[in-house]
Amino acid sequence: MTDAAASNAVNQHYLNKVIDLSENMRVEVSEDIFDARGNKLLAKGGQVSRSLQEKLIVHKLKKPLEACIFVEGGVDSHSVQQAAERVLSSSPTLAHILGVSQGSVLAPVSLLSQLKFGSALSMMLTIADREGGSALDHAVTVSLLSIAVASKARMSQSDQAVAGLAGLLHDIGELYIDPSFLAKGKRLLPHEWAHIVVHPYTGMMLINQLESYTPAVGRAVAEHHERADGSGYPRRLTGDAISAPGYAVSIAETLAGLIVKDHPLERAALALKIVPGEFPRNLVAGLSEALRHDSKSAHANDERTHSIGAEDVTRLISRIATALKMTAETLIALGSKSPRASQILAATATRIQQVNRAAISTGLAMPLGIDQDDLNSEDLALLFERDVATREIQWRLRDIARDLAMQATLSEDRLLLMPLINLLDDDYSLSSPPMVQAPFGAIELPTQAFLAAA
Repeated sequence: MTDAAASNAVNQHYLNKVIDLSENMRVEVSEDIFDARGNKLLAKGGQVSRSLQEKLIVHKLKKPLEACIFVEGGVDSHSVQQAAERVLSSSPTLAHILGVSQGSVLAPVSLLSQLKFGSALSMMLTIADREGGSALDHAVTVSLLSIAVASKARMSQSDQAVAGLAGLLHDIGELYIDPSFLAKGKRLLPHEWAHIVVHPYTGMMLINQLESYTPAVGRAVAEHHERADGSGYPRRLTGDAISAPGYAVSIAETLAGLIVKDHPLERAALALKIVPGEFPRNLVAGLSEALRHDSKSAHANDERTHSIGAEDVTRLISRIATALKMTAETLIALGSKSPRASQILAATATRIQQVNRAAISTGLAMPLGIDQDDLNSEDLALLFERDVATREIQWRLRDIARDLAMQATLSEDRLLLMPLINLLDDDYSLSSPPMVQAPFGAIELPTQAFLAAA
């Protein structure tokens, strides 16, 4: 059996989604499907159905299943263009950003309509679309924003196209993750993130294997959660190690989650500046015009709500201070006993210091002195900024907890780091969650071999 054949095992989670889709749309075999030994399992022209599920899952295939099936009437470039028009009509904020950002010969929607993808990726986008929710709309939104960011940064037409295509496909790797980890409202424990961080790399592998795109597309997909300061994943890349289209998609993915909330332009502008260094300054600066808002109109008849109280902010500041103290004390206690743990803790201390500086620079450590019973528009604006800053900093602390949990693969490291992990992961405002320790032997990173080889 060749190495290539051995690697073509069928992913159970993706197959389940294909089978579910086959009950509502015709999923057909586009070429004979053979197992790794050359035995024919399914003939060309046959229809994929639930009765074939067991036969497919127990065999390793000669070619990837994704390359051998297609769905009739699936998502195509026309469907994507329709989705783009739909999200633009329903989001004045997105339309505003694109209207300011487009400066190239091809507008983002026009460029998006020209993107091409084969039957395998059409199947994946169709599954995302049919699973409900807004997965396709999110993918299209990220794609449009990626093009807008790339355009504003004066990237070449080819890089804009790469960013747009990578933005559209950025989350296809999630189709291969156990759905229980992606359930809406589920709060993942730090060690459970090991199941999530693999999806950018999975997406890159799928694109490179199933399409003939320039490698830059897969690379940008793999980079869409990376950050310039090394705080991203899966490879913790820094600076110029991240491609320009990769940065465009990472910024776009961040913006896409913010523009669906209240006061989106202000929220997005604040969030991108909370922790300096996550994104290149020139790209963030390039968005300033697109995220500009009229402060007078924004504050007139202000009805913005705020949910972060003074207790939440006090708790956050206390957590940061305690985490810094705990890290320093543990480093001293370690001495030279565990070079690996010391290296992890030193890097963690640097990141917590960065978050602490962000908290200070945003004014979280200073009392607002606002009369809660008589709020004017300026008061509401200050409370809004506190909300945004607090939530963003809380998320950064959970990011650090996640990274610590994934690096603590040795039982002795895990015992040492677990108190700090739990502290950093606790973003509850008034009551602490139960202290949860990852089961021993349970953390096995899906990306471990990839990261080791990188």
